[in-house]
Amino acid sequence: MASGPSVVWMVHKGVGPRGIRGELILEPERLIFRPELRAARPDTLGETVLGLDQVRKVTRARRSPVLELHVQTEGLPPVVLFYFVKPPDIYSSGAANPRSYAAAYLSNAAAVYEEEVADWLNAIRGRISS
Repeated sequence: MASGPSVVWMVHKGVGPRGIRGELILEPERLIFRPELRAARPDTLGETVLGLDQVRKVTRARRSPVLELHVQTEGLPPVVLFYFVKPPDIYSSGAANPRSYAAAYLSNAAAVYEEEVADWLNAIRGRISS
């Protein structure tokens, strides 16, 4: 079970592919993303609060340090991603095959964050299925 806040990057179409760094916090009835002030843009300084009753599904791709939430929350797109590592920038990586580079980067990071991401996945699933 997720024991405390984790540092993550929230990514969705409203914030762009680089996301916003902050803390992910799980409470009994809601999931809160609290951005770091230095990482947030002025229009996104507030917390993002997801009622767990608004989370329809939570998944994780194999060998990925990313949680994918399908939500029905006003003001948010239907899919919100939480990266437990800084999202790779495939456009300026300089790699010969940027998509392969990004996949390898995420796969390697998944090995480091395996337990933490699994704990979050199980904790959120446990709360939304209750």
